[in-house]
Amino acid sequence: MHSFSAINLALSLLFGVGQIVVGAALVLHGRRQWRRAGVLLVMLVGAWFICSGIIELFVSGMESLQRLSGVPDSATFTLWRGRADGTLALATGAILLIGIGAMLSGRISWRRNTRV
Repeated sequence: MHSFSAINLALSLLFGVGQIVVGAALVLHGRRQWRRAGVLLVMLVGAWFICSGIIELFVSGMESLQRLSGVPDSATFTLWRGRADGTLALATGAILLIGIGAMLSGRISWRRNTRV
């Protein structure tokens, strides 16, 4: 049972790194054409992947540290996990507001084959 949970923890760390890498690739891919609605949407999803991956690494890293050294204690771990979830919720809201603001700014093209 212990090795199964260690495998899950390792996969969780790998998943966090993967989210950051994929998210960064999406953001960087669209940086020159961000004024197209579809590209902007992909970039916003990429930004969310980056935020989620960082939070995943933080929580999984904290869990790894707890298993290896017993620190932080269970109550502290629960507190920081809640803070991490709250931070991800705030980041999600900020990303949504950025997307809505960009769409309402009039600088976003809804046509597919336009050069911007």
